[in-house]
Amino acid sequence: MRIRELTLRPFRNFAAIHLGLAAEHMLIFGPNGRGKSNILEAISYLSIGKSVRGAKDQHVVPHGEDFFDIRSLCSDGRHDQQVRVFYSKKEGKKAFVDATPLPRVSELLGTFRTVHFSPEDVSLVLRFPAQRRRLLDILIAQSSAAYLRYMQRYYRVLAQRNHLLRIAKKSGHGLVDSRAVEPWDAQLVDLGAQLRLYRLEALNRLRAPFLGYYGRFALAGEEAAIIYQGAKEQDLEALRAELREALSRRREQETQIGYTLCGPHRDDLKFILNGEPAELYASEGQLRTVLISWKLAEARYMEEQTGQQPVLLLDDAFSELDSGRIGELLDIVGEFEQVIATTPQEPNARQEARFESIDLQK
Repeated sequence: MRIRELTLRPFRNFAAIHLGLAAEHMLIFGPNGRGKSNILEAISYLSIGKSVRGAKDQHVVPHGEDFFDIRSLCSDGRHDQQVRVFYSKKEGKKAFVDATPLPRVSELLGTFRTVHFSPEDVSLVLRFPAQRRRLLDILIAQSSAAYLRYMQRYYRVLAQRNHLLRIAKKSGHGLVDSRAVEPWDAQLVDLGAQLRLYRLEALNRLRAPFLGYYGRFALAGEEAAIIYQGAKEQDLEALRAELREALSRRREQETQIGYTLCGPHRDDLKFILNGEPAELYASEGQLRTVLISWKLAEARYMEEQTGQQPVLLLDDAFSELDSGRIGELLDIVGEFEQVIATTPQEPNARQEARFESIDLQK
């Protein structure tokens, strides 16, 4: 799937802009503040239905307006498809495919797929477990409608269970009625085991491409790894038994604090460099290389799962890389069907040889 055209009317700092994006490799350049990152954010909206930067919809609406409108023309090589996301403060958010409104915005997932790298994510994603879980969730949900359904149901059940735990905490008895909580435990066990299995299987498929890409960037002697913390089992029934035992063992403690302490919402994805957690010991350059390698591996995972490459969005990915790593990244860009990148500088000779350019200075 490729994006051919993008129209923002309005979005963030753009009152109106129309871009032709038919080329395989596009480089958007211009000084900071011109909206380069906003363009990639808008493209991501078309694939996941929300801001990849974590912004609330109302914060994306330009000053003085009460709505934003993102429209695109996409193609899978055989058929063109119009994808649109609209939000207004009065009507809320709506998604459309070929002018037909979708019942839920979440149904956009899988229609048009992207992988997004941003330098803002280097510290945010790699230093906080919740953001690392979000990495996996967004990736797998774009590749599997079933995973999205399990995740939505899991968090509804989790909210109900936490409600019961809060009631028990406020009661002062220190106990929760087992007859009330056990039905929620049973659902949480089943759904949580399914989520963990999807995540573990995804990591097993991501590991080789991640290590391959990191090896192309890294200095000699650097060793990287990715591990999943929270589940030790690999079989669905064993995962159910593991989570069931953990919920039973920690129920008293959960009642005292008023929320659920174990499950996929508390698990972690860890990046390891030379045997140590990357978020604690890696340099900024190493963290950037880890995240770029992970994003490239994400793109390969999606291609393997769906038969189509996602659009690769690289926001200021070339900054703070040395000449060797920049050259390697340019070579890798050539291995993907569509890449849209940004840079604050005018393209150099190597970039001009690889990309067609859009100048936001004009």
